[in-house]
Amino acid sequence: MQEASIPIRRSCQLIGRSRATHYRHQQPPVLGPKRPRTVPDNGQALTAAERAHVLTVINTAAYADLAICQIWARELDEGNYWCEPSRL
Repeated sequence: MQEASIPIRRSCQLIGRSRATHYRHQQPPVLGPKRPRTVPDNGQALTAAERAHVLTVINTAAYADLAICQIWARELDEGNYWCEPSRL
């Protein structure tokens, strides 16, 4: 059987499907749980005590409705530098 020579763009227009969806379905699905986050080997990882302290600060009532980057900026304004936001 011979394949039709209709371009992907035109085919997607005809059936009302976005090309992004078409190409996304061409990829094999990612199955299983996400990989655990790796701890940096360069000595910059937080200790358990430092991490507990940072989480205590984040979970205070004053910061209940703020994003991590907003909490980090407010703590910097107050002169407190605990860690980079990416370490949380």
